[in-house]
Amino acid sequence: MSPLETSLAVTRGLHIALALAGWGLPAFAILVLKAPEGPERAALIGILRRWTRGAALAALVAGLAWFAAQAAVFVGDGTPSAILGALGPTAGTRYGHVLIPRLALLAAAVAFGGRLPIKALAGLLGLSLALHAAVGHVAVTFNAAALPGLVAEMLHLLAAGAWLGGMAGLLLALARPALAADLATRFSPLGVTCVTLLAATALLNGVGLIGGLAGLIGTPYGQIALAKAALFALMLGCAALNRWHVSPGLARGTVGIGALRLSVCVELVLGTAVVALAAWLASIVPGAHDQPLWPFTRKLSGEILSDPDYGGMAWKAIALTGLGLVATLLAILPPWPGAWRRPSPAVRLPALAVAAASFWFGVPDLDLLTVQAFPTSFWSSPTGFTAASVAEGAALFPSHCARCHGAGGAGDGPDAANLSIPPADLTAHHLLDHSEGDIFWWLTHGMPDPDGKPVMPAFEGQLSEDERWALIDYIHTLNSGSTVAEAQGVWTWGMPAPELDLRCPAGPLAKAGSLADLAGHPVLLAIGHDDVSAPALAAVQATPVVPVIIATAADQAPPPGTCGGAVPEAAVAYRTIGGTADGPMLVLIDSRGALRRVWQGPFPATPEAVAQLTAQTADAERHPFATGGGGHHHH
Repeated sequence: MSPLETSLAVTRGLHIALALAGWGLPAFAILVLKAPEGPERAALIGILRRWTRGAALAALVAGLAWFAAQAAVFVGDGTPSAILGALGPTAGTRYGHVLIPRLALLAAAVAFGGRLPIKALAGLLGLSLALHAAVGHVAVTFNAAALPGLVAEMLHLLAAGAWLGGMAGLLLALARPALAADLATRFSPLGVTCVTLLAATALLNGVGLIGGLAGLIGTPYGQIALAKAALFALMLGCAALNRWHVSPGLARGTVGIGALRLSVCVELVLGTAVVALAAWLASIVPGAHDQPLWPFTRKLSGEILSDPDYGGMAWKAIALTGLGLVATLLAILPPWPGAWRRPSPAVRLPALAVAAASFWFGVPDLDLLTVQAFPTSFWSSPTGFTAASVAEGAALFPSHCARCHGAGGAGDGPDAANLSIPPADLTAHHLLDHSEGDIFWWLTHGMPDPDGKPVMPAFEGQLSEDERWALIDYIHTLNSGSTVAEAQGVWTWGMPAPELDLRCPAGPLAKAGSLADLAGHPVLLAIGHDDVSAPALAAVQATPVVPVIIATAADQAPPPGTCGGAVPEAAVAYRTIGGTADGPMLVLIDSRGALRRVWQGPFPATPEAVAQLTAQTADAERHPFATGGGGHHHH
């Protein structure tokens, strides 16, 4: 992180920590500091109100510093004059539209907090804190799909504030030993509720941001999230100690108040560290949008489960291992009052024997569920699978790959016979079982034969990273073209359509600037149809598809009522991916961006052709591919 980014993370973390305390202190007063009424309670309310206003004031100052740091990052300059000049543009962003009302609520709490009822003060600070969810990673897009995550993030913030700020309130209350035992007991239900909300909302939003197991252990975001989870687990340990040992002991007089103070202080320190890590996470790229480095030589794979020779062994290994785990739990789980009574030794000993036998026969075959992995195995292509990248790969393939793999990729190049092992057949359907990251690793570092001798050279020094990704895009289109040609122009899996830049007519599609912008509409893509008759065009426009005509001349506008563009690379990409020769071609793309059919020949004009196109479009919409638009789009 640069110094500007570091200052951004620090000021953000400080502001959030103080905002959490500002909401949590009055929440403690409302939810925990209840009856009995009396001078002790009134005095505590007064103390909590003063600390609340102090926390709100400090959060306001830290928020202004965060706003200035964001302005500095916005322009890439931390000088005072640059920051002052960037404050206006920063205020006009979504970040500014959220932060400024939040700071106004904090200012209102500071100005009027001495006269407002404690519930109204808590309402101001709680609203300010909840609105912070609108500037996090979860709220990148404001739409209906993001609403559950946004609500979960708000609940996460409020629960964190009630827990951490509540502990700060409890620490202040411990200055009055006469109330300590009662307040510690009353705080426990609030702590349990907050912890439950924190865990549930973190799981809901964290899974999508981390990006699976690879993102968890292979990206900075995931690794920081693991550290945050570890600190949270330690906080849970402190909370459990308070709930089951310290608070009851305090009530019985067997534990001193100093033990509770120490435990709460440790929990607050851990909570502050968790908030700091959360601020760090908010300042870096989520793991789901990063390229994870896989640290192991193997990765999980379910391909073997459908294998006719080894699938049965894999299923047996899973069943035996599962049986062993169940038997182990039966034997070692401690009793749980009211729910679980520990079995007698007559049951536990046979259960341990069953567990040992199950593990002995099941665990060794679990390696069938793994395949070789590389550091880049979980990388995804950054190209967006465009026609331009496919065409670039097509230009590179003859000079770098064809001598071994052959001009058509079938592994029959002129140098193939001289290799110690045959080159891969790039037209075989099982090529799609290999991840883009695996293929990128082989292109980058080469591939050895069983004796360790290089059988495919490393292209890291010959091709740039972008060129290697372009080759991978072309290899995927080459593979698709071969299998689709065998299937007589029909795709049976979710192969995405290569991306194109387009122009669309005035109307509902006027803002569409690319093929991806037509998502939700089936598309009939025509390449090599420069002269489309008006009757043919009218016939196609009467179907559910959006006609898209790619011209060969750079200055040729699409016919009225159609989308189109002049994309020289489109012919290369689509003729390769459709397995067609030169000449006019038509490609049906479903509303999810997946390729469905390809034809060679003129633009359809007869009623029979239009009826067939309509029927095939309707069938494609009724039977979408399980993978949607395929696995190679990464916008």
